[in-house]
Amino acid sequence: MLALSVVLTTAAVAGIALPASATNYPSWSDVQAARHSAAAKAAQVKRIEGLLAASKAVVERTQQVAEQRGADYEAARNQVDAANDRLAAVKQEVAADQKRAKAASQRAGLLAAQLSRTGGADLETTLFFSAGSSDRSASSFLTKLGRLSKLTQSNGAIAAAAKQAQRTAAATQAQLKEATDALVALKQKAASALAAAVKANDAANAELQKEQGIQATLAAQLKALQAKSDATAAGYQDGLRAAAAAKAAAAAAAAGGGGAGGSVGSSGWALPAYGPITDGFGYRPDRPAGANPFHRGTDIGAGCGSSIYAAHSGTVIYAGWLGTYGNFIEIDNGGSVSTGYAHIRPGGTFVHVGQQVSAGQNIASVGMTGAATGCHLHFEVRLNEVAVDAVPFMAARGITIG
Repeated sequence: MLALSVVLTTAAVAGIALPASATNYPSWSDVQAARHSAAAKAAQVKRIEGLLAASKAVVERTQQVAEQRGADYEAARNQVDAANDRLAAVKQEVAADQKRAKAASQRAGLLAAQLSRTGGADLETTLFFSAGSSDRSASSFLTKLGRLSKLTQSNGAIAAAAKQAQRTAAATQAQLKEATDALVALKQKAASALAAAVKANDAANAELQKEQGIQATLAAQLKALQAKSDATAAGYQDGLRAAAAAKAAAAAAAAGGGGAGGSVGSSGWALPAYGPITDGFGYRPDRPAGANPFHRGTDIGAGCGSSIYAAHSGTVIYAGWLGTYGNFIEIDNGGSVSTGYAHIRPGGTFVHVGQQVSAGQNIASVGMTGAATGCHLHFEVRLNEVAVDAVPFMAARGITIG
């Protein structure tokens, strides 16, 4: 599910009280009073169990919305990728057709030059008077006449071929414009999908943080109701305070970026994870169920829970669920370069959208969320939003993957 940092409210940390606005929630005084009456205790237990179920349902609904927006964003990214592939193919077709059209025009020009040398005179007559009366001259005349016949016959075919080549080049040029316009529209659609996904993730993060604070208190109250002694019941309050303080400290550390740890090269780039390459960039017939047939990243076989490092400094532009990618982080590294990190474990995302990160910073930990059959990091590099093979890209910057 969504990778979220959990912070209990200040009130919960200090006094183990629920938000003042939550007037329907029981207080600790209610819990202590209910402990001494079987009927009251049973009613309070039922009440708390219902409140816990309702709170979890709220979290689940917001997470489902966030996951759907993430899936929408993935679909939009896939459409942009397909449009980029189409545009690259059309550009190659345009170049080839223009080359053929140029060659055909040159052939037609050579033919026209050969025919123009007669100055517009009757070629057969010119050939007849230029030949002598000897058998050899007659034979030469017939040979020249035969060549002329073939030349004039091929004239129409060459001219037609040149016109057809020009028409084909014009058609592919029109396809190039169409493919370019389609890509622009799809990029706008992807940008809107990204904004919607970020908004949904922010809402889910906020809801989870709020509800988990409530759930922690309700769970402690439920245990206190079921405790055999007042001392044990009071102990659950003390335990909740300690847990809240520990979670607050952990959240503060996560907000700081998870600490450093990745080795940064002289180029300013770092290895995103340690492990062998388990799948490379390109088409893959034996892909996991639901995965894209074209693998636009490099899979690094890092162990479950191991660290993921930012490959370069930049700004986090996405941190949440992304369909088959599972929990995903995308970083804008500047200079039209971005990097992506997929299949992060639940709760293993240590950064948030808008955060500035440094190269080698521990941004997440390895998992197998999304369309993954085992723990690994799917690492992507994109130039101008087009996925490229990360292995040679990183190698050119002094970083060896695998």
